[in-house]
Amino acid sequence: APEEIEEVIRGAIAAGVNFFDLCAGGAAVYAPFGRAIAGQREKIHFQLHLGAVYNAAGEYGWSRDLDRIKETLRWELEALGTDYIDFGFLHCVDEESDWDDLRQNGIWDFAKELKAEGVIRHLGFSTHTPAVAERLLDTGVMEMMMYSLNPAYDLERGDELGIGSTAERAALLRRCEAEGVGISVMKPFHGGQLLSEKTSPFRQALTKNQCLQYVLDRPAV
Repeated sequence: APEEIEEVIRGAIAAGVNFFDLCAGGAAVYAPFGRAIAGQREKIHFQLHLGAVYNAAGEYGWSRDLDRIKETLRWELEALGTDYIDFGFLHCVDEESDWDDLRQNGIWDFAKELKAEGVIRHLGFSTHTPAVAERLLDTGVMEMMMYSLNPAYDLERGDELGIGSTAERAALLRRCEAEGVGISVMKPFHGGQLLSEKTSPFRQALTKNQCLQYVLDRPAV
């Protein structure tokens, strides 16, 4: 319920939680979130994905259509009651072709315009693929990366999204640290699989705290 969302967000901020991502929560999350942060926007940082969109039912999806991305962003900022994004980034750049599409469709230029205007404070991208991440870092303007990190992926024991060898993944994190690119983490629990001995690739359950400590100990996170 909207009231419950509002209450949870206010409680989280009061407890010191200051980083939020609304991407896959669905369109219904935005308005109550906006009400919850009213008058205390400066206390939080949130990341918005250029390419995450919502259908008429409010369900999350993704798009490479520039007009739709612009329309979604206008709606998000209005619903949240803010005029800036702390971390704004290119959504789900997993293949070389994704990076090509983003440049050809004008989305990359739009992202850079938003950064120049101050609407985006920090510019970045999300990916599961080290080789593609390296190409985006080569632009020299990325300040953050949302990346899938957990011990299963890093030890080559994960699913199809655990892309790259142990060495490639470690090299990417070291590069981010050296270049001052901050990493926000997705999939720290491997979609919940690490929390159960039945589904963990290590045949042993890890605790949530162990998983979170693992990613916090990685370079640049």
